[in-house]
Amino acid sequence: MDLAAFHQQFREEAAENVRVLQDGLLALETEADAGQRRATVDRIFRAMHTIKGSARVLGFEPISRLAHALENLLGELRQERRVFDRPLADALLRGGDAILALSDAAVGGRAPPLDVEALIASLPASAGAAAAPSTAAAPVTAPPETHPVAPAAPPRVARQTVRVRVDRLDRMLNLAGELVVSQQMLANHADELRALQATVERQLQALSQLEAELSRLRFSPMQRQAIDRPLAAARDAGARAAVLVQRQAERFSRHTGQHELLVRDLEQEVMAARLLPIATVFGGLPRAVRDLAQATGKQVRLSLHGETVELDRKVLEAIADPLLHLVRNALDHGIEMPEERRAAGKAPQGHLTVRAEAAGSEVRVVVTDDGRGIAPQHLREQAVRQGLVSAESAAHLPDHEALDLIFVPGFSTASVITDISGRGVGMDVVRQNLAELGGRVEVESQPGLGTSVTLVLPLTLVTTRILLVRVGRDSFALPASACRGVIWVDRQQVQSLEGQPIVEHEGRTVAVRHLAELLGTEAPASASAAGRTPAVLTGGPQRLVALVVDELLDEREVVIKPLGALLAPQRRFGGAVQLGDGSLVLLLNPAHLTQPNRGAPLGAPAASPRARRLLVADDSFATRELIRSVLQAAGYEVVVAVDGADALEALRREPIDLVLSDVEMPRLNGFELVTRIRAERELHQLPVVLVTSLASEEHRRRGLEVGAQAYIVKSQFDQQNLLEVVRRLLGDQR
Repeated sequence: MDLAAFHQQFREEAAENVRVLQDGLLALETEADAGQRRATVDRIFRAMHTIKGSARVLGFEPISRLAHALENLLGELRQERRVFDRPLADALLRGGDAILALSDAAVGGRAPPLDVEALIASLPASAGAAAAPSTAAAPVTAPPETHPVAPAAPPRVARQTVRVRVDRLDRMLNLAGELVVSQQMLANHADELRALQATVERQLQALSQLEAELSRLRFSPMQRQAIDRPLAAARDAGARAAVLVQRQAERFSRHTGQHELLVRDLEQEVMAARLLPIATVFGGLPRAVRDLAQATGKQVRLSLHGETVELDRKVLEAIADPLLHLVRNALDHGIEMPEERRAAGKAPQGHLTVRAEAAGSEVRVVVTDDGRGIAPQHLREQAVRQGLVSAESAAHLPDHEALDLIFVPGFSTASVITDISGRGVGMDVVRQNLAELGGRVEVESQPGLGTSVTLVLPLTLVTTRILLVRVGRDSFALPASACRGVIWVDRQQVQSLEGQPIVEHEGRTVAVRHLAELLGTEAPASASAAGRTPAVLTGGPQRLVALVVDELLDEREVVIKPLGALLAPQRRFGGAVQLGDGSLVLLLNPAHLTQPNRGAPLGAPAASPRARRLLVADDSFATRELIRSVLQAAGYEVVVAVDGADALEALRREPIDLVLSDVEMPRLNGFELVTRIRAERELHQLPVVLVTSLASEEHRRRGLEVGAQAYIVKSQFDQQNLLEVVRRLLGDQR
């Protein structure tokens, strides 16, 4: 019998059982009730026993051996011959991670990515000896008599299910979306029939008026008869045409109404087939919070709410990383150390809440912490220090607009970037990812009390509402979810703030951008001369932008088609839209278009970019050359130094935009180099990234104390990560 057909099912089953293991272990660390603890141990023991048996049947011996070793540990815990503590939990969690990696490799036909025997040998004492392959049943699979098993629950009637490949489900959704477009085409035909009906009625009215005019004229009997005969025939034909058109219009209207109901029901059913509970994304958060809290030395309690809220599978996949990034940020930058919390009159244990709630066609995911919050004045100072805004502009920013600075590319709210809080991936990326989904992100914060970040997501990606606009001779679509209203921009009311055109709207300052200039298209002369033009409001609640267009065309529900390979890299476009008449228009990404430095503002000349010069200091030739090659390939000029003293001399010789330095170097180490840089007037604002093999929390904090802006551990070195950190610190939009 060919068992390959069961491999994918095994991987899914193993992933689910590993999740049971992880959730159970995290629960054991907080549960106090003995009965609940016993039930949890039984549950995770059964999950590991299932993995062992399935792996043995399918011939996945490395997985079976590891699962058997973990099962023995859980059996000892079950028999109360082992005490549950953090080292045991860590060992079992590592084992679960290894099972997932082994499962992926086995199903993909690849060699095991890790040494299973070494991992088994590293488990707590007695597991290694018990982990030898055996055909005998696992010892002690039933609890002792002192812990009787609770009576079994009454059997439930299982729902009938069938597995469907994801690509087939995607095709079904695309077809359902196409039916929505065809429904719009039918609606267009219905409009044309109504227009035809009105035309026939006008024709009959014109014919009646003609008869009335002719009746007032004198004709001979023969002439009157010659005129009346064709008039009567025309009148009869017109009346019959009116009846026929009316009948067809009524029939077609009933047909389109029934078709619309069927399409709507089909769309909802197919959409429901794609919906998954958000618990599939929430499931990994407790483990991540536990590991991060352990790495930072903080105490955190995580609360999850709304796990049953359902979202489109693609939406869930797209928000997994941004949600984890927000949790990392909250724990790393928001939640304080226990001693700091005590000094502020707070409980030593911080509280992090992730909540999901459905709101019509949207879902809101809120990440809230009770940490130190974000001070608007600190944001203003950071933005000025990083060269993102002028001191004068920052001083005039109200608090709610200052809070929006965290979404500016290159801005960092932290004094140091670490691999814990996203490794250089900023809040601008979170907002960008949400905007590409048709969603948005909002932030509220109170200094000293905490921060709340809300992700507003569409329930589904099958169809979306758009606003059609005309720019010059072309039409474009804007996602309706990104549009916060429409205003009219009067040329006489446009003012200038630091060379940027603005208007006042409902007591707020709104930046003005002409969509034609942002897109690089040619606007007609009449547009620039127009005294009053429509503009679409977009952007976050703290920073509104008015996109000036030439005409607002329509609002409708459409299916978004992906772009081909040629246009896919253009992030200003989110896809293509097919209209009811078969024409295609591009869907714009307003969040990308309105980012600072995206396109020139109205009337402002584009500045030519200056090549950035970076200094790499490392006493290892191999490491130095590796980092230099990565940076040069990204378009930067690179100067190298063999140690800290050499780097300091180079900084005094020539202008440098950013320093990347090792820590352990002769003559002057990295910490000392940063200290010297911060002490010199000409260099004290120079960004510094420490790239080192020192991975402890103590060394990270030392880097923060001396003034480094980023800290990257060499064992976790990633080329893209390094470039993201550099671009973020330089405010580079490449």
